[in-house]
Amino acid sequence: MQENENKASGQVRRVLNPEAVLTFIIAPMTRKTVGVFPVLVLLALAIVVPFVSSGYAELRKASASESYVEAAGHYHNAAWRIPWRADLYELSGHAYYHAKEYSQAEAAYQKAFSRQALSPEGWMAWGDVYYLNDNLQRATEIWEQALEQENPSAQLYSRLAEIYQSNGEPSKAADYLQKYVAAYPEDAGAHYRLGLLLMLSDPNRASEELIDASQRNPQFDPAVQTLRTAFNQASLNDSTSERFVILGRGLGLVNEWQLARSLFESAVEADEKNAEAWAWLGEANQQMGLPEGGSQELEQALRLDPNSSAVRGLRGLYFQRAGNFRQALAEFQSAATLEPENPTWFISMGEAHAKLGDLIRALESYQAATTLASEDAEYWRLLAIFCAQNNINITNVGVPAAQKVVLLSKADTTSLDLLGWLLALDTRYAEAERMLVRALELDPQNASAHLHLGMLYMQTDERALAYDHFVQARDLGAEEAGIVLKQYFP
Repeated sequence: MQENENKASGQVRRVLNPEAVLTFIIAPMTRKTVGVFPVLVLLALAIVVPFVSSGYAELRKASASESYVEAAGHYHNAAWRIPWRADLYELSGHAYYHAKEYSQAEAAYQKAFSRQALSPEGWMAWGDVYYLNDNLQRATEIWEQALEQENPSAQLYSRLAEIYQSNGEPSKAADYLQKYVAAYPEDAGAHYRLGLLLMLSDPNRASEELIDASQRNPQFDPAVQTLRTAFNQASLNDSTSERFVILGRGLGLVNEWQLARSLFESAVEADEKNAEAWAWLGEANQQMGLPEGGSQELEQALRLDPNSSAVRGLRGLYFQRAGNFRQALAEFQSAATLEPENPTWFISMGEAHAKLGDLIRALESYQAATTLASEDAEYWRLLAIFCAQNNINITNVGVPAAQKVVLLSKADTTSLDLLGWLLALDTRYAEAERMLVRALELDPQNASAHLHLGMLYMQTDERALAYDHFVQARDLGAEEAGIVLKQYFP
């Protein structure tokens, strides 16, 4: 009899879950059930109390877990055992999210959603797991649904802006980003992104946002100055198509080729006979790695205006990237013939000559560029670097060019590093050391100066000092330093 009772009790425990027991208890009671009610209450408590207690034990284990996956499992078990804590499914999802177990995180967030227990942060994280799994459409759907909830996270606007920009919908991206900036006005990066997007539709407002970004964070100032120059140049041009080209060039200079491409497309639509617009559209397509790589647009540009130096120059860049250096050289030579006062074309010719193995003509081209722009430090810098990289005319050309850079740049850390490098190649070690040490005094984080000082100390057989500077250069991102360390300091 006792054995049968134990079996029956076990069957009850297996069949009834806590919710079922409670439902049974509160069901309408007949006169017959009233008599057994106390027994049923005791039976329910015998099942529910240990079950719920184990849920709280799981919750404590989650707090003490040493890994996210372990914590996620405990939160999930706790949520199942404590039905009124459906929010624990979200915590399980968060833990899986941090463990980069995105599929399991998604399942946990789905359970929280089905129980109406997602917080604003949970909605955002639920979309994140789809985004990280490259399901951008589903991520977008979730984030837009999240905005319809009570007190949604304003960070959703930034995420949706990024999604729509990547989808080629800059107008919609700008709308969302304006809402984000309204909520987070101190976010300089958001102001900068908004300024870039508004360049396609509202240049005046774009300029305001970009200036705001640079005032909040000086790191944006160089890019903002480049874009402001483009604004100023565009404002002086009466042609709508040309204005789009100028603004697009500005975006290209700050490596925003997707947005630049939109402006070049607008330029072509405004004037289908604008050869430069076609050429720049081809450049943007190549920069973005699109099919055909811009070749068709560049051919169209050449047909429209074979005497455009910009068209020839962009075609030269196209062939150069494709490894066709002879054709690239021909295009750069054509550009230089059409625009002989532009030093850029001579630098490009120098690069092409060097790739073809003609270092003498390459050197002549670099020197021609410095003759045309004798007060521009950048062209002297390129000449000095060419000499250093090819170990050619170090004493007579390379060192004087580097000295000219120092003079024009007022001895900043980059120019001092360059001069130190050239002096070391010229075996003027004491002078080189002074320049490189001075460069590091101005900027201790100058990886290139650490690398060159390490190379100098290797030449003077001071291996301990060389090792220290190679390590610092490597840690600051100089890949060459890491190679040297593996080769000479195994």
